[in-house]
Amino acid sequence: MALEFVQDAISLSGLTGSRLKCEVIGLYYPFWWKITSGGRTANHAWHTAIVELDAGTGEVYIKETKVTILGSSGHALNLKRSNPNTRNLKVVLVERDVACYEHLKRVMARRWGNVGFTEGPARYNPSNIYPLNSELDNALNFIDNIKLGNALFFFDPLRSVEYQAIENVARKRITEYYRVGTEFIIFVFTSDWFLGRDEFVGLPSKIDESAWSVEQSRAVAEADGLFGDTGWREQTLTNAPIYEREERLIELYRDRLHKWFRYVLPMPFNPKRNQIFHLILCSNFEIGVRATRNFYCGITGNPVYAPDNKRTFNEFKKHHPETFRGLRGNRRPIQWLMLWRIITDHEEGICDYLCRDFEGIEQDGVMRQAALEWLENKGYLIRQNYTNAWQLPIQQYRLNWTMIKDKLGIDPPIPFKPLSLKPRSLKEISQ
Repeated sequence: MALEFVQDAISLSGLTGSRLKCEVIGLYYPFWWKITSGGRTANHAWHTAIVELDAGTGEVYIKETKVTILGSSGHALNLKRSNPNTRNLKVVLVERDVACYEHLKRVMARRWGNVGFTEGPARYNPSNIYPLNSELDNALNFIDNIKLGNALFFFDPLRSVEYQAIENVARKRITEYYRVGTEFIIFVFTSDWFLGRDEFVGLPSKIDESAWSVEQSRAVAEADGLFGDTGWREQTLTNAPIYEREERLIELYRDRLHKWFRYVLPMPFNPKRNQIFHLILCSNFEIGVRATRNFYCGITGNPVYAPDNKRTFNEFKKHHPETFRGLRGNRRPIQWLMLWRIITDHEEGICDYLCRDFEGIEQDGVMRQAALEWLENKGYLIRQNYTNAWQLPIQQYRLNWTMIKDKLGIDPPIPFKPLSLKPRSLKEISQ
């Protein structure tokens, strides 16, 4: 795909999709940084990093309106340069295209003046801004030498990112079983896979390869790269309605991302009729995922999930009085405490005994595993067989919402209603 530029901005069609995505990222970056830097309590002292793996030029020119806006990397730079508390925030901007990279440097100089960034390896970089004109593998080797701290990696390709790129970054950063400290946001222009865009033809509705056109074969090959295999084809290359195929594609993609992340949160956006894209958050940090879910609910008007603790607790006590034997005062049984934590804080109700938030309930891992097995025996949890990247035989579970509803009387979170572009700005919505 030939890149076009207007002055220094990369020129893109799709007023609604491009604008909406950039606005959301512009709100999310400060939100994420305030949490992961430790906030005011810690004087924002914790080391953090935003790593843009498809940085572009920092600006986006919207063809339909002839307006230039900040791209995602521009928002990362704006956060860094406009907030005096971001001294320990690093911004790493990886762009492989030479022309894009030159425009990016010009945007940095024009918008933020002499930022003092350093190109290439540097032991001392007072700006904490690292632009890199590099392929991903070389960039990762360079990034290894930077103290990132809590890091957010944003994959923002023009259409899709190859799963191998996801693997390469995750393998470098997540070296232990669902280790915290690394989060991904992956942009997927979901509807493009079925409706097409410009020269890209959508996926076929038949799995029979002999029925595909040359263009459809190319689309399938690109989707194979997105998933890292061909196992997605049977459930997606069907004649089902497009909205069902879009849902299947995201669910299958979500399943693959669980290899590296316990929690995968797809946030849908519907900027105009029939058009949908997802920003997918991947994380191993329960509190961060819950906060992001609430952030999304805040800007979209979706209800925040808040089941009634007191009523649910009373139902649990009525069904399982034996778990309270020997407990005094207001003490709660470990089974209840872990179940409530899973219901309220664990995306998709996924858990295992090594979940970090369980350690605050019970330090003994054997006791935590016993509690999960009790919950499984009572029907609240069912076994989940994701293959983890470390090939460890650790049993994972998922909430059995049928049992949760029947016994405790609470429903799961309702599916997200996508955010559509509104006349008023997202800043007004989020305030």
